[in-house]
Amino acid sequence: MGVHVDTVRTWRGRFADGGLPALAGRRRGRPARFTPVQVAEAKALACQLPAAELTSRGITDTISPSTAPRLSAS
Repeated sequence: MGVHVDTVRTWRGRFADGGLPALAGRRRGRPARFTPVQVAEAKALACQLPAAELTSRGITDTISPSTAPRLSAS
């Protein structure tokens, strides 16, 4: 089946402890460190800072926060 023996042992142990429901719906990986709101706020700030930097240095009079990051990508 292409599954490592250690994985099978883990699944067998879970099944022995809790039956079929113990195998369903388990989260994988490390728990999220930041909430979705924190991620959205960080992204918004990252988009705004380049725009503020461009205007404070006098490179441009105005630029939208969504345009500034695209300049570095091109």
